Amino acid sequence: MPDINHEIKTNATPEAICLALTNAHELAKWHTAGTNDKGETFTTHSNDGPSFEWKIIKPDAHIVEWKCIEGPGHSVGTIARFKLSSVADGRTLVEFSHTGWPDTNGSFRKCNTLWAILLFHLQQYLATHQTKPAFH
Repeated sequence: MPDINHEIKTNATPEAICLALTNAHELAKWHTAGTNDKGETFTTHSNDGPSFEWKIIKPDAHIVEWKCIEGPGHSVGTIARFKLSSVADGRTLVEFSHTGWPDTNGSFRKCNTLWAILLFHLQQYLATHQTKPAFH
């Protein structure tokens, strides 16, 4: 099965990153302006794109995992994983993977591009604390 992989480095602490990844209010500041908390899950929906519903299945200061439970194409059942670790220069490395894709057809390539955009927005939000979601 193919995976999507990206990484960023940030001066933010793992705890701050974990909050940005697990709190719908924080997600709306960098991910998608239309992010809603639904209890055990959250949804992201942009004005001109599909909606996704994610369940946070592992939230801690070292690994955050989301499982897609509603979305287009082959996205349902895939896992978005954010591994957080300290690097020698004092920054935090965020290693991202989106696993469980059956093949590279359909939404796979588009999602690869969209995750790169989203991680850039996460990195900028963590650095500046200015609200600038990737999608509206």
